[in-house]
Amino acid sequence: MRFGRVAMASMLAVVSVFGLLSSSPADGATLDSFEQDLVARINEFRASRGLPTLLVADSLTAAAKWMSADMSVRDYFAHTSLDGRAPVQRMNDAGYPAFQSWTGEDLAAGYSSTADVLTGWINSPAHYAVLVNPVYHAIGVGRSYGAGTTYGWYWTADFGSAVDAGAAASFDQGYHGRFGGQSPDPTIAPGQTTTLVVAIANTGYRGWYTGVPNQQVALGTSSPLDVSRAELASGWVSANRIATPTTTYVGPGQMGWFQFSVRAPSVPGDYVLSVRGVVDGVTWLEDQGISFTLHVR
Repeated sequence: MRFGRVAMASMLAVVSVFGLLSSSPADGATLDSFEQDLVARINEFRASRGLPTLLVADSLTAAAKWMSADMSVRDYFAHTSLDGRAPVQRMNDAGYPAFQSWTGEDLAAGYSSTADVLTGWINSPAHYAVLVNPVYHAIGVGRSYGAGTTYGWYWTADFGSAVDAGAAASFDQGYHGRFGGQSPDPTIAPGQTTTLVVAIANTGYRGWYTGVPNQQVALGTSSPLDVSRAELASGWVSANRIATPTTTYVGPGQMGWFQFSVRAPSVPGDYVLSVRGVVDGVTWLEDQGISFTLHVR
């Protein structure tokens, strides 16, 4: 049985204005396709009512993603996060000038589609008031999934009157890793394949969900980041995404195991493959200096 819910009272968090800030339009923050679609739907809805288009602000996006992740990890649904912060404080902590702007927040839980999220907000007077507020010019959205939680999917949309591109570099997205081990460097013949293993411990507060956007940790190519290694790839996710964990979930404190194959080039020599954990659309894990040297003989 599918269910949906929106927050009982959308917090407008209107703050005294000491002079609205103005800056250049925000650079597009990293949103997954569903989050992009929700922004597009909100702007289409506002345009039909002659309201200003909302520009994506990196700092508001960071705040929205954090809130959705926190609700999905800690299984609650409320505008005040469990660490006691109201929306305006969370936006400010993420780098948005919230205390010098007008701000608002809409939450939804239990919906899997952006159309249902927006419909729920439109049908709720408090949320509708946020959607059609002409003072807003910036937005950030985030969604997060928590297996076994009350509602599953959690959505956050943070609104602000100031267009600000700042994304606080120190804002913790909750994804961290520590090197746990790796298999030895292989010696193989040209054209042959071999299996390698990397272990990375989840030292963050968020779980790693394989197959869930913004919550899947993968091994990416490194040194340089995202470089294509098609000449070594054998059954990889892509030329620069090597593997996902062998289990569908790696919780905080647990070890994530990544097993993958490499194919030796046809020309003998030593080939270095550097890898690093990444959550696409969110962040790279800490660089642990993990690398293999393939001895092709």
